[in-house]
Amino acid sequence: MNICIATDLFPPEGGGSELSAYFLAKGLAKRGHNLLVVMPHFGQKTVYKEHKWFKIIRFRYLRAPNVDFLRNVVQNELLYIYMAQMLKKIVKTYEIELIHAQNMLTVPPSVIAAKKTNIPVIAHIRDYWPICFRRSFIRPNGSVCDSCNSKNLINCIRLEGQFSSFFMPASIPYISANMGLKQLLLNRADHVIAISDAVRTMLLARRSIVMKHFSRLTPQKISVVPNIMPIPSKRLTESELLGMRRYYKLDEKDMLVLYVGQLTYDKGVHILIKALELLLLKNTSLKLIILGKGPLASHLEKIKGRFGDQLRYFGFLPYNKVLQFYQMADIVVVPSIWPEALGRVNLEAMALRKPVIATKVGGIPEIITHEKDGILIEPGDPKEIEHALYRLINDPDLRSRIGLEGRKTVEKRYNEGIVCDQILSIYKKLTRFRQ
Repeated sequence: MNICIATDLFPPEGGGSELSAYFLAKGLAKRGHNLLVVMPHFGQKTVYKEHKWFKIIRFRYLRAPNVDFLRNVVQNELLYIYMAQMLKKIVKTYEIELIHAQNMLTVPPSVIAAKKTNIPVIAHIRDYWPICFRRSFIRPNGSVCDSCNSKNLINCIRLEGQFSSFFMPASIPYISANMGLKQLLLNRADHVIAISDAVRTMLLARRSIVMKHFSRLTPQKISVVPNIMPIPSKRLTESELLGMRRYYKLDEKDMLVLYVGQLTYDKGVHILIKALELLLLKNTSLKLIILGKGPLASHLEKIKGRFGDQLRYFGFLPYNKVLQFYQMADIVVVPSIWPEALGRVNLEAMALRKPVIATKVGGIPEIITHEKDGILIEPGDPKEIEHALYRLINDPDLRSRIGLEGRKTVEKRYNEGIVCDQILSIYKKLTRFRQ
């Protein structure tokens, strides 16, 4: 089958969503399908690249100016029109049989192109963009938003600085129209894939500010298919791990707690740091390692001095380096406040047999069974993190057992074969109906 993967970004760019799209494309290609990855190349010339498993086309597109409204229109509505035209040409040139759209910016143009060329289109939903302007239900200050109404939306925009005060009165009509268009086009997709039951439930139950468009999305139209989490093939030896500790000036006996993710309020890294302060009163060999980037990076740089070498921040690292840090760590903490669509960091740690402490939000409880393959805690409470860490630090057998069970969970439920079989089953149904 000739399949087009339409996406905003693709590795080495992006984060967990883009990695998931990469592993999916690779898994489908290994089964003999022809994969073409298509994405915009902002402000740069068109690039055609031959990957081992698939072809990549990065088509030239405008670099959005830093001007309110104009920036948003260029990155959204104009992109929909331009990319839809590009996809129509690509479908004919490469005899594409199905478009699988991966992200918020590429679902609308993919639906337009597919309808014009009469081929099936699938929308893969990896967060909450159809029903939340910020995609996370979390305001910029870290508080949880209970509903998307005009009042909450105005506060959200003001806190984020999305539009200047001059444009604020016109922002609500624009955002309402923008979300309405995305929802309308999403409804026209032949099928929707949610990466967790949590996402599917939200898509069906959460009211949006333009519900009249979104109400046509039915339960039968949404399938739940989790992300692929391959078991990393290269494992560091004991001597390599020891050498890595020495390189980063970490003692062999240090208990290493790892955080991987964006440095934002919704990810809860600030809660984890509060928990560290509590725990350091009981354990001086503990070191917290933070990997990632985001708005809180500058704050982290300011406060890390008062923790000495017990708080280590290494910034944003390539994926292969992150996998090495997982192997070096003793415990991984995922302190998210927002309802994680699935929570890829959990899977990455579990695949490498690392015990995980994670919050009971979004799709995370679908991955972790409390006390079996991880420890689940309530979000936003540093004392809960401190208590869970204290347990694992002082119980090596518990760390080992949870790590082993986590690996089994990943192997059983998130392997390439199972996920690709589910995806291909959906493909076959859609293409059969078109014949």
